[in-house]
Amino acid sequence: MKTSQFSENIFWSYKKNVDLPKEIITRQVILYGEVKDMILLAKQIDKKIIIQEIKKIVSTGRYNKRINFIKKIIL
Repeated sequence: MKTSQFSENIFWSYKKNVDLPKEIITRQVILYGEVKDMILLAKQIDKKIIIQEIKKIVSTGRYNKRINFIKKIIL
């Protein structure tokens, strides 16, 4: 999946318009994306993948406020 459709700042450590696995794009958007990026992600990626990545992030004990926002507003 190409990164070009999302905000550039999300993928600052990758080359521009690189083709990444859906899981990496999902994780980066969840952690660093804006609301418009999250909405776009929810339209393009299967919700199972999004939920799987959210569970991985929750297990770290970090980003709790951001995860709660995504669960309530986006999903």
